[in-house]
Amino acid sequence: MIRIGQVSAVNHAAGTVRVAFADRDDAVSADLPVVVPGGGAQGNPLPLPGQTVLCAFTAAGSSAGFCLGTYYGGDEKPPGTEEQRGVWFEDGSYVFYDRKQHSLNVKAAGAVNIEGDLTVTGIVRAASIKEAGE
Repeated sequence: MIRIGQVSAVNHAAGTVRVAFADRDDAVSADLPVVVPGGGAQGNPLPLPGQTVLCAFTAAGSSAGFCLGTYYGGDEKPPGTEEQRGVWFEDGSYVFYDRKQHSLNVKAAGAVNIEGDLTVTGIVRAASIKEAGE
């Protein structure tokens, strides 16, 4: 069974959400694991409370299922352009790659912290670059 609902609670440590379903008198699901992309890297793209999500349930009912994630619709549109792939945050920060411009774009509302050895090749255009502790 496929259902649409709104996230009512997030358990970040467990990677689960609880979802309220308006068509079921706002009945709330059990903790549902959130489906995330697999591969060599891991992320934490959990939906936020209030976001609309799509959920799939097994024949066992509303206690056995998964949150498949959020989706765009209505007034909500994807950020960026069709040439840009990345992550945009609610505070205006972003990291995206522009395939047409061949550029990686990073904007932070606050500090940018890089851990490890840093090698910069090419032309550096910056007002100032400071090493840690300066």
